[in-house]
Amino acid sequence: MRRLCRRMCGRFSAEGQMQPQGCVIHDQRLVKIGSDVFAVYGDDVCGWSTDPRDLYPEVPTGFRYRTFAELFFALVNMNLAYEGKA
Repeated sequence: MRRLCRRMCGRFSAEGQMQPQGCVIHDQRLVKIGSDVFAVYGDDVCGWSTDPRDLYPEVPTGFRYRTFAELFFALVNMNLAYEGKA
């Protein structure tokens, strides 16, 4: 499954209200590994992540996987490891 996902990013005011600063548009895919389904976000230019907030321009690129294959194999390894060992 593939679709474009639009998320608002912004800052919180002193009252706790979100003040939009702009939009981040990125690709969302659902990846099934074993019996688990993971939502992954990104593209080959910005990088890939399981958390869409990692794709905001303010977040360092070290929080993203460079390719979809890297993210896929990280999810496979996490899924194959014993509980509490990943």
